[in-house]
Amino acid sequence: MTAMRKLYLCGAGNSEGVRLAQQINARHPRWDHIVLLDDDPAKLGSERLGVPVVGRIDALHDADPATSEAANLVARATRSRKEVRGRILSSGVPFVPLVSPDVDVTGVTLARDVIVYQNVTLGPEATLDDGVCVFMGAVVGHEARIGACAVIAPNAVLNARVVLGEGAYVGSNASILPEVTIGAWAIVGAGSAVMHDVPAGASAVGVPAEVYARKAEPAAPLEVAGTADVELEGLVSRLWGELLHLKTVGREQNFFDLGGTSLLAIICRERIRQETGCDLALTDMFTFPTVRALAWHLSRLGSPMGTDPSHERGRFRRASLLHAARIRR
Repeated sequence: MTAMRKLYLCGAGNSEGVRLAQQINARHPRWDHIVLLDDDPAKLGSERLGVPVVGRIDALHDADPATSEAANLVARATRSRKEVRGRILSSGVPFVPLVSPDVDVTGVTLARDVIVYQNVTLGPEATLDDGVCVFMGAVVGHEARIGACAVIAPNAVLNARVVLGEGAYVGSNASILPEVTIGAWAIVGAGSAVMHDVPAGASAVGVPAEVYARKAEPAAPLEVAGTADVELEGLVSRLWGELLHLKTVGREQNFFDLGGTSLLAIICRERIRQETGCDLALTDMFTFPTVRALAWHLSRLGSPMGTDPSHERGRFRRASLLHAARIRR
């Protein structure tokens, strides 16, 4: 009789991954215990679909590699996914792939720690490198090559011979034409249609997609109405913290490196519009991806620009917000 093992799922924020592991185990019993590890102390002692959170990810160093396996459920940010993958490797606990039993993998090359959810289509001769995560309903065309720790969100379509670099992120319902290359750590926004190559570290948004450099930001923020930039930086930092479930967000931190996705960027844009009246474009979230840069851009949108009444309304609403913020202090 084959000895059963314990499965450590790293990342308690992904209940879909928990369910996938349970479905795999129900079809082909492999683990007698499944537990969650997460670095958020607030999650310790809680459960996801009946699976307990028993400790931090570093608890893997106390596990027996001979009787344990691990899977990396972190998927909201590819850099975080790579960092957690490295910590799992250092523990010595072997990875196990989590591939939905209903996915046809005939002729597909899969690394040892990929995650492939239900209703995914993998074309023949496609290659998924270490740490790749493909969410529900996505399509990976034949001969496509998916780099390490890349994430493909639900219902995205990668056509034949598409290449994703390491750490690339493809948003929900995006479509990438055949033979297009998406560079390392690049982002394809949700619902975008990519027709041309995207450089490393850039973002592609829209139909057809336009490419924006992620590092673009002003050399120095403008001084507007005294402490206006400080107030706006506080607003942006607070909104990002709420959306990304972070206690603090530094002024030079990148929204997408912190776990932001194209869908969260859309939500953030709407929240900023509601609170400031600034007519922020979705592409601005990619062009000005740090707290400092976005606040600088908002200060420009809120300053007088000719006699256009819409600009005046935005300036008035922003001034009201800043005044209310000072009163709350």
